[in-house]
Amino acid sequence: MRPVRTRWLAAITAAAIAAIALSLVPGAQAAKATTDADTLLYGGATTVQLDPAAAGALTSLGISVAPSGRAYAGKSGISFPITFGVVDANTLAGQIRHAGGLVFTKGATKVYLSRYFIDTNTATLSGLVGTSKTGGDRADLFSLDLSNLKVQPKGNYITLSGVTLKLTAGAAAALNGAFGDGAAPFTEGLVIGSATVRAHTWTIPVVPYSWGTW
Repeated sequence: MRPVRTRWLAAITAAAIAAIALSLVPGAQAAKATTDADTLLYGGATTVQLDPAAAGALTSLGISVAPSGRAYAGKSGISFPITFGVVDANTLAGQIRHAGGLVFTKGATKVYLSRYFIDTNTATLSGLVGTSKTGGDRADLFSLDLSNLKVQPKGNYITLSGVTLKLTAGAAAALNGAFGDGAAPFTEGLVIGSATVRAHTWTIPVVPYSWGTW
């Protein structure tokens, strides 16, 4: 994971340098609105409210769901802290990364879904699937229905609501394998709940560069 972290840190550093440089150029602030820009997301959290029908189905199967790692439960649902994200300032295309996850438990069997990545390009939410809090392989867990998406920017903050989470075929197969007891209670497209993203933002212009000049 170190090379990935290095790339993220490099991106932040480059963004900061670009923003400072442009702030010193006359007229640059006025021009930002008409140029390509990225929005950095940090702080805040994505909160998932479990669908009542899905909650009832899990209870009937004897499966409990709880937050794991840095995730936490509240009145609005289970929240997953945002570690970092970069999206296009105009289209919101990009990725948002999270800490924490969920643990599904039935008897002695536990399945962890953790370290979520929201990819708005593919409208999917992926995560690590395994029997420990941090282990496992990354897989697409939920498809994101964005037909009712609401975008509410306010100052240096943004709220994205109305996102419906639907179980993918791969996630359904994993849960059936662990908890199905030979049956298939989990199906592709099963509505798991709705998600609301709230994060601090910092929008910076995209500065073209060429690796060939280094």
